[in-house]
Amino acid sequence: MGKKTFLKLEPEYSSEETALFHILPIPYEGAVSFLGGASRGPDAILDVSDQMEYIDERTKRPFWTRGVYTHDPIPPADTPAREVATIENVARRLDLFRSDRRTIALGGDHSISAPLIRVAAEKYQNLSVIQLDAHSDLRDSYEPGGKNSHASVMARALDVVDTLVQVGIRSFSEEDLVRFPKQVDNFITPEQIEDDFDAALAVVLERATENVYLTIDMDVFDPAVAPGVGTPEPGGLSWRQVTRLVEAVISAKNVVGVDVVETAPLGGGNIITEYAAARLVAKIMTAFDVKFGR
Repeated sequence: MGKKTFLKLEPEYSSEETALFHILPIPYEGAVSFLGGASRGPDAILDVSDQMEYIDERTKRPFWTRGVYTHDPIPPADTPAREVATIENVARRLDLFRSDRRTIALGGDHSISAPLIRVAAEKYQNLSVIQLDAHSDLRDSYEPGGKNSHASVMARALDVVDTLVQVGIRSFSEEDLVRFPKQVDNFITPEQIEDDFDAALAVVLERATENVYLTIDMDVFDPAVAPGVGTPEPGGLSWRQVTRLVEAVISAKNVVGVDVVETAPLGGGNIITEYAAARLVAKIMTAFDVKFGR
């Protein structure tokens, strides 16, 4: 059957040594607390990726010609703590955050972001995190997974970065209000984006530092766009709102790494969410291509 790759490109455009874009599948869901299926997300995204047209409809540019290399998946560990350690070790060994490449990790549940953020923060000073998500993920600990739960991933991010910009949030806990009152006050909500997109975007860019790690939970979208997620929440962002935000952030900041997490395929021929995730990855690549092509 062979190795699954993003876009299934010819060797000329899929060399590890020369590709700008590096896809890292992380099929892990050992720290989820509601619906399962996120471990099947990376494979599903890769499976549908070559069904897209390879020209971006807005820029009229091919987004893949700088090269796309797909790494072997990181095998799931038997505990959340071991999974975190494994991802960190792989990220360091592969030097994922080199300046001449852009890594896009495919989850898996959202807990996979914390070790990637930790390694990125070792390489880039004054790193900030921009999180597109329905949920704040600020609990200090939540079962299963404890401190490494998907519901605690942004608390772990704040262990290593000072600035977290949270966009699309519409679900958070009482614990968040107590532990992170300023963070909660500064959520950029779907209502703010809908009421005045440009003003909301200006706030995102103003708060973020120059170096940015971008993490995108597919449940930031309204369930009409992405129904196959671990914890769907009504009232999410539209496709155009998310892609415009992503394009603007990549244009304005030094985005050193990206992940797209929490795709949980529904099966039965319903490929809406994994196809949306693949298209989102293509949009991310297009935004980098435009920036570096200026």
